[in-house]
Amino acid sequence: MSGVILVGVDGSKGSDDALRWALREARLRECAVTALLAWGGDGLQREVYRRALQTDPADHTDLETAASNALDRAIGRAGLSGAEMTRLVVDASPVAALENSSAGAEMVVVGSHGHGPIHRAVAGSVAQGVVNHARIPVVVVRGTTEEHPTPRPVVVGVDGSGNSVGALRWAAEAATLRRAPLRVVHALGHTEVLYPELLLAGQSSLLRRAQEAMEEIVAKGLAGAGGIVVDTVVTPEAPSPVLLREAENAQLLVVGHRGRGGFAELLLGSVSHQSILHARCPVTVVPSEGRVVAAT
Repeated sequence: MSGVILVGVDGSKGSDDALRWALREARLRECAVTALLAWGGDGLQREVYRRALQTDPADHTDLETAASNALDRAIGRAGLSGAEMTRLVVDASPVAALENSSAGAEMVVVGSHGHGPIHRAVAGSVAQGVVNHARIPVVVVRGTTEEHPTPRPVVVGVDGSGNSVGALRWAAEAATLRRAPLRVVHALGHTEVLYPELLLAGQSSLLRRAQEAMEEIVAKGLAGAGGIVVDTVVTPEAPSPVLLREAENAQLLVVGHRGRGGFAELLLGSVSHQSILHARCPVTVVPSEGRVVAAT
């Protein structure tokens, strides 16, 4: 057994879903799981406060004990076995705790919603914060996570940049582990012009070149990856709505942290942000290759 999946836990339903997803993923990858509950700052959930305040509200030990008990209950609710589990209770904000504890991990897994005033005010705030700082893939668990009799596809957005090729490779590995088809999407992004007929006249040529680029991306990203069924989609539409639509029938959506060209929207706050907030399946955000190298 090698590798670790780090999962953030706070006692909310979203984090319970994230923990279950992480445990299933650990079985696929034959790796361990570290369940982390950060109880400092805005990460201190209501349940921890309530239980600690039943004794001495100024007692730091009581707060830490309440946080530890909350983590134990979350692990118990997960109801899954077969993975090596490590518990970690940290006096820090959730984003800082996950960032500081991610060294050596294969990925960080978080839920799409959590406890705390900031979490309730801004959906996905912790998830977005982790994605902002992470140097390893981050999985935000949301939407449909149940296993399906017929494996649903793993969907990945690409644009030809080095980072999107990395996202493609990560998605191919995930599809292989799940024995699921891989759906590769290249969305060009619509362009507003004064004369629509000019856009229509050039669209055929644009799509043809995009298809050729897609074939090169797939050949490069999937070199050496055999045994999976690959389906490709090239469209003139904008990336966000296309990927969200494709995610409706997917078991996992994979996007890059940065992009270029038609996928320039992969800059945080657009495609990845919209995916984290609205996708109907778990979303993996793969960091740029430069960030990964910097972390090693």
